[in-house]
Amino acid sequence: MSAFPTRPRRTAARLLAGIVAVGALTGPAASLAAAGELRTAVPTTAKRSARYAAAGWPTLKAGSKGTGVTALQYLLNSRGQSLTVDGAFGPTTTAKVKAFQKSQHLAADGIVGAGTWSKLVTTLRSGANGPAVKAAQTLLKARGQAVAVDGAFTAAVADRVKAFQKSAGLAADGVVGARTWAALLNGTPSGGNRAALAKQILAQKQIALATVHPGGKHAGSTARQNIIDTANGKGALTSPWGDKPNRRVALDPRMLNGLLKLRTQYGYRLSVSEIVGGDHSGNSRHYAGIAFDITHINGRHVGSGAPHKQLMAACKKLGAQEVLGPGDAGHSRHVHCGWSR
Repeated sequence: MSAFPTRPRRTAARLLAGIVAVGALTGPAASLAAAGELRTAVPTTAKRSARYAAAGWPTLKAGSKGTGVTALQYLLNSRGQSLTVDGAFGPTTTAKVKAFQKSQHLAADGIVGAGTWSKLVTTLRSGANGPAVKAAQTLLKARGQAVAVDGAFTAAVADRVKAFQKSAGLAADGVVGARTWAALLNGTPSGGNRAALAKQILAQKQIALATVHPGGKHAGSTARQNIIDTANGKGALTSPWGDKPNRRVALDPRMLNGLLKLRTQYGYRLSVSEIVGGDHSGNSRHYAGIAFDITHINGRHVGSGAPHKQLMAACKKLGAQEVLGPGDAGHSRHVHCGWSR
């Protein structure tokens, strides 16, 4: 018989049994996982802005030069702002940025930050044409991908996008979405600091990472092992009984940074129950490496006096888009913080 013949059922009785059993063995540090997400939070404009800020988008302004400015100018052209593409952020580019910002009801300061990028970028895939494609091609070329800047998103360009995404630790789907744009504009793969962040988390004694699951035994996919593997340059592993079993997933640096700052910036003592391991809903952000669950805050269990509302607010300020806890279905005993896909 296989060690995992059937998928554990998500019943209240089974979950309670798991909590009691593991709690007896390890106490609060076990940080037990609860049921998977049952609903998705609807992002507000403020949350959307926080999401883009957390992605680490660069800030460009008058005097900036280089491929980022070239891409910016192509994107402005794609949004109806006509200007010469020369890679220099001069008075004309400043004026066009202000005009675009005004059209989008943004503060017209001529500075391109997260809010402006969020309105400029667009999702690109095979078959797309135009200045926005030239912006992506310019950035791909600057990141070492052999592409012509001709404005045509061909199958060959999709292959170059996939190659870049793979190097950046992103889902290699060949589609240029927000996360790929941010990685391209930042000039380095978005996963470049992933291992370093994981090592910093491991060094924090006040961040307890669970070494067990309530739904089965699998040491390779616990929260602690997920972080250890990431620190060693590997993907985190999902559990054999989940909806997406036995997969290696690159943990998102935004999520890792958020977890770390809950300790270093906000001063919380935390117990993390799950990252990509455990059993969650089929489209869970856990399986994408962009979410974690917390069961204990400052030594108290969520739902039993822990300051969960304050921690949830902190997660939102750190860029988490999906924040659930007591009062949300399936989250009465843990806080879930998930970043954008």
